[in-house]
Amino acid sequence: MPVNIQRLIKDKDIILSTIQSRGPCLPVQIARSINTSLLFASAFLSELYSEKRIRMSNMRVGSSPLYYIQGQEAQLENFIEYLNPKEKEAFYLLKKSQILEDEKQEPAIRVALREIRDFAVPIKKSLEGQPKIFWKYYLLPDEEAFNLIHDFLNPQAQKKKLEKPAILSAQRLIQETPEITPKISQIQQSLDSIESEIKAKAETKPLVLQIGPSPKLSDNQLIKEKSKRGGKRLSKPEPKEFKFAKSIKDYLASKDIELLQVIEEAKKDFTAKIRIDTMFGKQEFYLLAKDKKKILESDIIHALHKAQLEKMPALIMAPGEIDKKSLDMHKDFKNLVKFEKVKF
Repeated sequence: MPVNIQRLIKDKDIILSTIQSRGPCLPVQIARSINTSLLFASAFLSELYSEKRIRMSNMRVGSSPLYYIQGQEAQLENFIEYLNPKEKEAFYLLKKSQILEDEKQEPAIRVALREIRDFAVPIKKSLEGQPKIFWKYYLLPDEEAFNLIHDFLNPQAQKKKLEKPAILSAQRLIQETPEITPKISQIQQSLDSIESEIKAKAETKPLVLQIGPSPKLSDNQLIKEKSKRGGKRLSKPEPKEFKFAKSIKDYLASKDIELLQVIEEAKKDFTAKIRIDTMFGKQEFYLLAKDKKKILESDIIHALHKAQLEKMPALIMAPGEIDKKSLDMHKDFKNLVKFEKVKF
């Protein structure tokens, strides 16, 4: 067997093994696993997909699909954050309801359901000659889905189904406890008797009101009284300014970088929109600053996704370096994700 054929088979086996162990993968991750270029890795994946040995997601991470094997569908939910906000809303709505009737959803959700084909499965039914579309949560078994749809289309049958057990339970309770009515009467008589006694005692004790000035309390007593009544006024806490966020703001100012909008501040993270003067004019960036020694693949993918939602290039700032294992990914997306090491 020629050497190149042996290498081809070996690389395919490594790809399948990688997806089996890691779950859904991006082409750039596969390229590293077989030590080849992104172009060749994509060709291998395309061939495996045409052979139906792997599957490809409709969802995109950046501009790339995810490749996975049958049985790993549930792991696609690990990448929900890469859906746009409306698609994410549609996903969680469908996951909660399991079945959604298409025409009863708002227009934006109807559009989103058609986009999240990895998670929403369309089912067509006919009611009185009129076609209806339902959306099934992708992990819901078909039999359960058809039962739920049947209940949607036959609300009266569903109502009777729910009422019948309740009626039977009530009838069974009455049959099994025939003495319940006399006991209820006895309890009611006891309650009436107790209520009468309470009223009689209340009428025999007149209410005494103290008229006149309240006794003067000493300063110490006043302090104690205020404390008991919760008289101490709590001062409103001032918003906390994180040291890392302040350092990044100072760094931007020192470089004459315009801060357009602060999106999020945390102890080790700072997210904002910025504008930089370049030789080609002003350029806006989606900034993700992280107080980390190593920038990982996940950081690059996250920056790329967030920036693309805003239709902007991304800029990652950190006091550390890009992890060696992540350098290839950064190289692949260098036109979309920039990195700058900062020194404070």
